[in-house]
Amino acid sequence: MLRWVDAKFVHRPRIYLVQSILAGVVLVGILIAEDAITNGAVVAAVASSVAIVFFVPHSVASKPFRLIGGHVSAIAAALCTVGVMMLLPDAVATNQIVIHTLQGMSLALVILFMTVTNTEHAPAAGTALGLAISVPINSVIFILSAAVIISIVRIALFRHLHNLI
Repeated sequence: MLRWVDAKFVHRPRIYLVQSILAGVVLVGILIAEDAITNGAVVAAVASSVAIVFFVPHSVASKPFRLIGGHVSAIAAALCTVGVMMLLPDAVATNQIVIHTLQGMSLALVILFMTVTNTEHAPAAGTALGLAISVPINSVIFILSAAVIISIVRIALFRHLHNLI
């Protein structure tokens, strides 16, 4: 039978509510502290990292090495696709099919880079996609500092956080 309400939530609603609120507060804090002016995909990737850390703080994907390393891998993948784009003539580089191909290439590269370096962190795929055709320094600073902040929060709260799924 399909259960719409998780049985663990019924028995421990406070944990779910507190961690959900903390996740929202952490994201708001990051956005305010960094005065984030970056593209939506990058903000979504950072929000996804916050969600992973507060959904499953005790999972491998939430470890600081993977969280930070995954986003570094995404930046490296995006730099590769931007490099390819810079080699193309302007008329070709602005073609939507070419842009979509570069975005797919960025995803393929970030998966390769993360698996080779053992820094798998699924939300970093959004970072790779968001930066696939342009890697502004403000976005790089936002991503890296957000990953560090999220990691520090996880380390500070680790003993008090519970896996929610």
